[in-house]
Amino acid sequence: MKDKSKVNNAAAKKLMLPLGLAMLAVVMAAVFVFVSIRYANLRLTDGTGILGSALLLIASFTAFALYLILFRGDIIRDAKKMLLISICLLACSLASQLTYYVDVCFSPMLLAVLLTALLVDKGAAIAEALLCSVISGVITVCFRSNGAFDSAFAAVVFFNAFSGLVAVFSLGMRSTRSTPVIASVLGGIAGMAAFIAVMLLDNALFIEYWRHLLWLIGSALLCGILTVGLMPLFETVFDVATDARLNEYLNNNNPLLKRLMLEAPGTYHHSMIVSSLAEAAAEEIGANALLCKVSAYYHDVGKLRSPQCFKENQRPGYNIHDELDPYESAQRIIAHQHDGVVLLTKHRIPSAVIKIVSEHHGDSVMVYFYDKALKSAPEGEKVDESKFRYPSQKPSSKESAIIMLADCCEAAVRSMPNPTMDDIAAKVRDVITHKWDKRDSMLWASPLTFKEICSIEDSFIRTFAALHHERVEYPDLDEVDVR
Repeated sequence: MKDKSKVNNAAAKKLMLPLGLAMLAVVMAAVFVFVSIRYANLRLTDGTGILGSALLLIASFTAFALYLILFRGDIIRDAKKMLLISICLLACSLASQLTYYVDVCFSPMLLAVLLTALLVDKGAAIAEALLCSVISGVITVCFRSNGAFDSAFAAVVFFNAFSGLVAVFSLGMRSTRSTPVIASVLGGIAGMAAFIAVMLLDNALFIEYWRHLLWLIGSALLCGILTVGLMPLFETVFDVATDARLNEYLNNNNPLLKRLMLEAPGTYHHSMIVSSLAEAAAEEIGANALLCKVSAYYHDVGKLRSPQCFKENQRPGYNIHDELDPYESAQRIIAHQHDGVVLLTKHRIPSAVIKIVSEHHGDSVMVYFYDKALKSAPEGEKVDESKFRYPSQKPSSKESAIIMLADCCEAAVRSMPNPTMDDIAAKVRDVITHKWDKRDSMLWASPLTFKEICSIEDSFIRTFAALHHERVEYPDLDEVDVR
């Protein structure tokens, strides 16, 4: 069954590339149809404008597709991301033809670039900014009264390109809901500089184009405001885990986190330590640190179904598993992974987080209860290992692998009585080695390299050193005369 599933997944991945290319082709064809209709309205009979527009659109869309294939293969093979990019391109291209009646510099293309940068990928958004600049230029030429190619084309191309590039780079300053507005204004200023430069090359007087500059900065600001307004809609419809959306789930007023604090305080404390380990390790290797932090917060919410089954929530001197056989104990523990997925889905947590939660134990075996079953089994009776194995897949991303390692290392270190830093370092190395250097390695499906695994190990040890620092031993207050 597993082999058949792998074959089906491989076949599905092969279909994704043609599907992504088809979406781009549809957008290109739609833009060309819009342009052709405009040329037909101009009643130009030589057809050179239409031919030139077709060649420019084909060249620019081909370059964009090649960039995605060669450098961002994960995006062009993701139907959801390609659909989002296509919708943004198509909507803004259509809007460009409508806004041109306002002013040549009133362009909505920055909106497509900002949404792509925030919802898909900044690298793809940079390439898209160049594509949008060409589309805007083509639309500008076909909307000229005589369909002529003049300085207006160059000005529109350059200001759209510079606006998009600067806006994308500006998004990295911070991650808040207002960031797109700030980025759009900075992009608009860069676009104004590019527009002025082109006009100076054309020996145009400032009095001839200053109104265009106002429309340019105004459209840039409007694109930023629309981005902020549309982001929640796109995040929900396309289920995208943006930084702004993820930050909302770090609030302790979230119902699931509140329940953890009240019903499973031990698990809550464990999750906070795992989040510290995971976030620092993710930053060390360039993974998504915020996604790791949020996933760590929620990775064990499935324990809310039966908190008393987990050691960190049990009262001293009582362990429910002493009353259960190993098989039932294992099933109760294993169930928390599926229960967590159900709870997170119910509360509409981003699917990126849910996927990590579903993979954070992989298909590992519960060694403690498996060993207990082996010891308690009658002589000659075979113990079914599958009864003690998590029914999930191995971590498929760097973030999933980091959460698995952080979870295992925290649990292992917590079980040590009065450990020294040397003991903790040895335990961390032992746990990580066991996870990857085995026949049934839990990390083989993840893209982690050996160097990154070593960096994660060092990061964990540093974080544990900060968490387990020595404290000053206080004297007995009854023996101290405090007035």
